[in-house]
This record gives sequence, structure tokens and C-alpha cells, in this order.
Amino acid sequence: MCGMGKGRIVSRQHFRFALLFAITFALAATLAACDRGSTPTTAERGVNTFTPTPLATIVPATSTPEPTAPPPTPTLVPSPVPVEPAFPTPDVDLTDYSVYRQTLLEAFAEDATRLPGAPHYFIQVRLVPGEVPSLEGVQRIRVTNQEETSLDELYFWLYPNLPAYEGTAAVWRALVDGRVVSVEHLADGSAVRVPLVDGLAAGATTDVTLWFRATLPTQVAAGTAGAGLYGFVGGVYDLAGFYPTLAVYDHRGWDLDAAASFGDSVFADAGYYQVELTAPEALSVVASGSTVAQERHDDGTTTWRIAAGPVRSFYAAVTGGWQAISEEVDGIQVNAYYPAGGLDFAQAAMTYTTGSLRVFNDLFGQYPYRELDVVPLPTTAFGMEYAGLLALAANFYTGAGGVFNIATPHEVAHQWFFNLIGNDQPEEPWLDESLANYAVYLYYEAVDWPQMQTAMLENVFRYRYNAAQNLGIDRPVAGAVVEFDQSNYINIVYSKGPLFLHAVRERIGDAAFFAALLDYAQTFRYDIAYAEDLLGVFKRHSETPIDDLITLWIYGE
Repeated sequence: MCGMGKGRIVSRQHFRFALLFAITFALAATLAACDRGSTPTTAERGVNTFTPTPLATIVPATSTPEPTAPPPTPTLVPSPVPVEPAFPTPDVDLTDYSVYRQTLLEAFAEDATRLPGAPHYFIQVRLVPGEVPSLEGVQRIRVTNQEETSLDELYFWLYPNLPAYEGTAAVWRALVDGRVVSVEHLADGSAVRVPLVDGLAAGATTDVTLWFRATLPTQVAAGTAGAGLYGFVGGVYDLAGFYPTLAVYDHRGWDLDAAASFGDSVFADAGYYQVELTAPEALSVVASGSTVAQERHDDGTTTWRIAAGPVRSFYAAVTGGWQAISEEVDGIQVNAYYPAGGLDFAQAAMTYTTGSLRVFNDLFGQYPYRELDVVPLPTTAFGMEYAGLLALAANFYTGAGGVFNIATPHEVAHQWFFNLIGNDQPEEPWLDESLANYAVYLYYEAVDWPQMQTAMLENVFRYRYNAAQNLGIDRPVAGAVVEFDQSNYINIVYSKGPLFLHAVRERIGDAAFFAALLDYAQTFRYDIAYAEDLLGVFKRHSETPIDDLITLWIYGE
């Protein structure tokens, strides 16, 4: 999910807001002022640490939506079906996985065919600039029923319709195995239902084609999940979740729980993506995976052909105003993009990206892809994670600077705890966020930077959690995003959660703790993990009971 600064500590009462505002600002200043004091054990360039620009206040959610299981009754979409679709049905072999070898390190080339049952997307989409920018596209997706029961329907998320995204999206035509079907949107527009007339037996495969449209907001709106993470702002087309995304069917059935206006929304199976994105030729595309070809057209556009997989989702940023620097780490090409005048800041981002990538390759297992990109986005969050790409706040790249030293390794850690190991981010946000934030502490421990170790443990984790206790907003770490208020979400998920992990480490010892983390990362690579999976791995590696710690910190029973 988003990095630590995804929401400023807020509350409905003026006193509570003022105190927490002061705590957050003082903490950022303290971390920015930390002196290096010693040389790290991994290769790093010297960088300056910058003081972050204060974030916009985010208004707490006013209500808590109820879970939507079973799914709500869908509403039929009355849109007419055009005689000539903007895009014809793509003619592509959805059983051919050879292109993904180009996106993976040689040691992981076999992962190109490791998940034959995973969804296989082929997306053709055109970016249409304008007063209200839009996307028009079609996607074919090969869906295999990996459950033990037959399915009568499929659901696809339309993320731009969620309050956190501030856009619109619709599917207006669908084919299932070549036959036209009537698509239906959920009442709140968050997802679309595609009926399977003949059903889909366990282990069987179907071919679905969806024609879709989406619009992009053109301003950063406070009160949303890391405002500015979808839309067209500051000359950047930020294309997060723009396509219909197959929902997860798990032990609870179709997972269609509505997301909060803060926190992360994505819960998806790992899949394979081939994307043909057409944009004005003056613009460039930075995306998940690797660009395998470009084709210029007579109408002044360029089509970027991109492949990514296995990955948790697909993301693209489109702009004409960036340059880049590159370095290689463990065979991985790291590209740090920056706007005009932002070279020094890109070098800071590169230092923390390459440093933490080396450390996490050792701790959690090798990052398997050939590329990792770092981009600046006009978001009020500190950062945001995507598959094969991490976004940092654009205001970090200005004279005000930003907390690269925390946000960057946090987002790099999400390449494991979100992308490689998936989790239900709306329902169990701590599972990736707490791990990613504790990983920042592990990074500074590995490079032998004691000042930053102390800053993370005392000023980020304990100070923020103590603030929650003193203000009476403490609660268990476990819980869906909608069960939190924005006054305690950061304090609990990003600070109390890491303290639980630290307590487990102290109880079971370093050898068992790090063996458990590696076991967890390898066992659930490209899979989905739930809280009981992580806790079960810790228990298996421990000779000392930890149930009391789980009760005390996670469930509060």
C-alpha cells in the first residue's frame, strides 16, 4: 500500500488534530536531521536528507460501509451497444507466455509459465487528452476457475469509480467465449458482473472480452486514498487501476468489500499482462514490467507494447517532462525518473532504492524482474507501490525536499509485501503495511546506520503508538481499513504493527525470525497470504509460544 505519509494524523477534535499535527511534523524534522555518523556496509552515495512539505489535511470518513458478501444486487447497464466498437476483438494467443521471459531475470525465466491458471490479460487502450482526459480500450482475459466449485459469474473491479479515485469507468460491451452477454454494474459502480451462461467448472477456462471507458480527474482532492494517485495532474497521466480488474474469489466467495476513502483498494491475484497503450507521440510511458516494442503512427501517436508478469496488477505513468538516471543492482536495472531540476533528488531516490533492494534481496529472496522504476507523482501521500514500480511524492523533488530515507525503502519493500506476496489490502492492511514499515528498520540495521535505526524504532514506531495510547485512540492492529478512523490508522497499522513484529523477533530470536520472514516470502511468492498464514509461519519457526503476543498486539482480545 501507500507509504507512511499516506495520511496526516487527524481527528475530529481540534485539540487532537493540533497535537498530532505537531507530532508528525516534529518527527519528520527529526528524521531529516539525522546525521549519518557511520559508513553503511552496502555501497551508497552520500545524499542530503530533506524536510518534507506538510501534507494536506484529510477529512475522516463519515461512515463505515458494511461488507458486501454476498455481492449486492447488480443494476443492469442500459448503455447501447455500438455497431462498430472502437477496438475490434483482439486476435491474440492467450496461452502464449513466452514474452514474459523478456521481463524476468534469467534465474527466474521459468516463472513466465509458473502460473498457468493465473489470469492472462491482453489490453489495448488509447489515452485521449482533453479538458476531461479519458481512456478507451478493450481487453481480453483468459480466466481459469482455480476453485473447487463451479462459477456462474465473474466480477471485475472498476477502480476509477471508487471514492478514492475520483474518476469514472464503465464496461459497455462484453463477450464470453465469443458470445455477447449483458453486463451489469453493482449499484455503487465499484464492479461489473459478467454472467457465465454455461457456468465455469472447476479447472475450466473461459475467454472474456470487455470494452471499457474511463475518465481521469484533473486535480488532487483531499480526503481520498493518497490523493493524486489516479488522474492527470502536474503534466502526468497517472493510470492506476484504469482497466477492469478480475476480483478475487477465495474461501469467502467473491471479495467485493467496498474500500474506504483512505488506505489501499487493490486485492488481486497475480497475473500476466500484455498492454498496448497508445498516446500522443510527445509523451513517454513508464510502466510495470518492460517495454518490448514501440510503434509510431501517422496520426501523431505512438503505441507502447509492454509485458509484465507474474505481477499483482498493471500500472502506467504517461508524461512528457521526465528524464532518468539508471543503475544496475544484482542484475536489475533501476531507473529513477525526475522532472526538470530534480536530478539531485533523483540521485537521493536512487541511493535508497538500490541500497534497500540489495538488503531485501538477501532477507526476502531475490527480486525476479529485470527492471524497477522510481517515479515522482503529484500525490499528497509520501509514496505508493505498484508492481515493478514505486512512486514518490513529486514535492520531494523540489527545493523543499522530502523523506526519501523512509518512503523509498518502504515502497521497495512493497515489491515483496504487496506484489510478490499478495494480501487483502482493504481487509487486512497491516499484513503488507506493517511488514513494509518494519523492513525500513531492517534496512538501516543491515547497513549499520544506528541513528536511523533509533529514529525508526523510537520516533516512528514507539512515539506514534504512544501518541495513540495517550489520545485514547489505541485499538488492535487487525481490522479492515473501514474499521479505522484516519486519526489512528497511521499510528496503529504503520507503528503498532511493526512493534508487534519487533516483539516477536525479541521473543523467538533473530535466527528464527529471519528464517520465518524468508519462509513466508518464498512460500507465498505470487500467491495470496492472510494473517493466519504469516502468524503460522512465525509459530512454526519458534520454539517459544507467541500466542500471547498475537492476542495482545494483533487482536486485542
